[in-house]
Amino acid sequence: MRRKEFIQLAHPMAEKLFRIAYNLIPDDLQAEQLVVDGFNAYLLKEKKNILRRTVDFDNKKETAALRRFFFKGILKYVGDIGIRRSAQLIEQLKLTIPTEYRPFYSLDPRVRLVMCLRFDAKLSVEEIEEVLQLPRYAVIEKIHNGRFLLMNDLNKGVPA
Repeated sequence: MRRKEFIQLAHPMAEKLFRIAYNLIPDDLQAEQLVVDGFNAYLLKEKKNILRRTVDFDNKKETAALRRFFFKGILKYVGDIGIRRSAQLIEQLKLTIPTEYRPFYSLDPRVRLVMCLRFDAKLSVEEIEEVLQLPRYAVIEKIHNGRFLLMNDLNKGVPA
């Protein structure tokens, strides 16, 4: 597969990758840079595997499966880089958290990433395990804890 074919295959997933990156780092420019960095890291690390693959754009099922495979590969790098960068930016640059979503952005970046993968990207627990290289119990724990903390925060605002 040539680079042009790979970009053609990866282009439709850019918006979803941006949403995931923005959930890690709530800044437009930083989220865009995170997607670019994740994309480039994936290309550098998996260049041999990408070159060996062929894609038949006429076969929709094969194209969708290959697109999902690449999406999960790029997502691994976006997640790894994003978690580290999120901690750095919040401490060093005092990145401002959007006030209307403060409960979500106050969660640990790993919890935000897992919740975003589960509920926004619609990945199964098994796929999240594969992408983030976490054991099943850790993925389920992060989903449960994130939902619990968000529900508690929502319930604080509701008078009894």
